[in-house]
Amino acid sequence: MKGIDFKKQLAVNTANTLKNNKLISSENVKNNLTILPELKSFIPPLNDDEYRSLEESIILSGCRTPILVWDTTKGIVYNDAENPNEPVFILFDGHHRYEICKRNNVDFQIDLMTFQSIEEVKNFMIDFQIGRRNMTSEQISYFRGLKYQRLKTGQGGIRTGKSIEESGLENTAQKLAEEFNVSPATIKRDAVFAEGLEKMSPALKAQVLTGKTKVDKKAIQKLAKSSTESPITSIEELYQLTDGIRESKKVESSDLARKFRESIKNADDSELTISVKGSFLVKNELESIWKILRNLPEETIIDNNFSDTISVFEATKFGIIGGE
Repeated sequence: MKGIDFKKQLAVNTANTLKNNKLISSENVKNNLTILPELKSFIPPLNDDEYRSLEESIILSGCRTPILVWDTTKGIVYNDAENPNEPVFILFDGHHRYEICKRNNVDFQIDLMTFQSIEEVKNFMIDFQIGRRNMTSEQISYFRGLKYQRLKTGQGGIRTGKSIEESGLENTAQKLAEEFNVSPATIKRDAVFAEGLEKMSPALKAQVLTGKTKVDKKAIQKLAKSSTESPITSIEELYQLTDGIRESKKVESSDLARKFRESIKNADDSELTISVKGSFLVKNELESIWKILRNLPEETIIDNNFSDTISVFEATKFGIIGGE
């Protein structure tokens, strides 16, 4: 989003397209728009109240925001196009406005844009959606997650033709965290959240993104890690699946913990250590006791900045772990 003047870019693209192709007219484009489901799925759904409010506004005041259209050829969009050089106009932003205008016979304006590929269109759509102000927290997480996924796979670097490594984006999560003023961990959780949403049916996904259906994000993140092949169609199905995953993980964790405990028996002092913070000692008034237990010089200063490392076996002897 940074550094992109969307309004200027839209105006330039539209002007150049209409100027360079005299066969194209605004009315011709509006009457021959194509809707691609894979692009429409990138548009955040509106809840019932939002849709009704938008329709009332358009009927009363007209469609004041232009609809964005990708000016391209069929060969760019369809691999098996019979006439690859035939023009095609793809609607990629304004699906709700277009639907309302057509149903109510309301005129609308278009802005034409050119892109090299459908992946470049998707990148633009993600940035464009993130820049909007009326996004729900679920929608923001979803689009941040999508952007992270596409950058990690190189799809987000299509504008430069370079992969993540070639573009110097070794730490993608960190860069996006700085862009959106969140932590890298949040960006990674968003990516898992987005992956989970893609395993839902379009209807259920829309309900979650509009906030119509409230779902624990952790359940959706668990869904992302599941091996389910069929789209989840209901909340009941979601929790039934993710609860099963949770129980499976509990059994797995228990087995792993038991194996780990058995391995500890053969570890030496240097392989397993515990860090004891000065803040803990100060809070519990254990400074003098700690000096005696650790044979520390009397002049040792134990304050909040103090830190000491002991072996697991010493920790057991002092009662830090394994005690009653």
